[in-house]
Amino acid sequence: MKSSLLFIFTILTFSLCFAQNEVHRDSITVSFDYNQSEILDREKLVSQLMKMEVSSIAAIRLIGYTDSTGSLKRNKVLAANRIRSVERVLESSSLSMIKVETVNANELSGFRVAPDELNRRVDLLIYGKNNVSTTKLSFELNKPLNLNINFVGGKAEFLSESYPNLEKLKKLMMEDTTLLLKLHGHVCCDNDMALSVKRAEAVMQYLIRSNIDKKRMSAAGFSNSMELVPDDSEAHMSMNRRVEAIFYRKE
Repeated sequence: MKSSLLFIFTILTFSLCFAQNEVHRDSITVSFDYNQSEILDREKLVSQLMKMEVSSIAAIRLIGYTDSTGSLKRNKVLAANRIRSVERVLESSSLSMIKVETVNANELSGFRVAPDELNRRVDLLIYGKNNVSTTKLSFELNKPLNLNINFVGGKAEFLSESYPNLEKLKKLMMEDTTLLLKLHGHVCCDNDMALSVKRAEAVMQYLIRSNIDKKRMSAAGFSNSMELVPDDSEAHMSMNRRVEAIFYRKE
């Protein structure tokens, strides 16, 4: 009972955190056979994901369940493997850059009064953007612009609040096809040139998936050599984990 109450509290806490910036808009149930972590209908899942508008999605949450057969230890591993199977499909889809949260619910929840097969599943919850600004990017040619596109620490994974800014960048590049773009990636704290390059490339890939010509863009990294603010707090470190842009045109 205590474990179940703790799990419910955890889910509610996650939901409240998500609600500040995102709104739950869709869900998919992915089913599995008894004691298996291979998706039963992978093609159907792929088809459902292909129909989704990537630009409107802020985050995805995966919740993995099992039936109550077997030990709790084994079911935790099984739920984790099921979640990972769904993650692999997401990673090979157009949603690969969307933030993903995971919850290992194993046998602690689900539909306990329903047949066991209904608990052998992963729930894929889709969260859309709540407040996407329609204001345009203001810039000067040949001058660096902080795009306010920031990342999870140590990763080239966008923070959910970066998606409206990615959309502004995409819209600008679509509306003015004469613009060319240099993307400069940055990290906080330690020297990590490779990660700074990956962050710039992540923005470029986001634009490429929106049919922006790759030939109009370039990506480079500057490690931690160009801090905006000192790395003396989490808020400041987050500001330094960024991508900046230089817009220019052919002479």
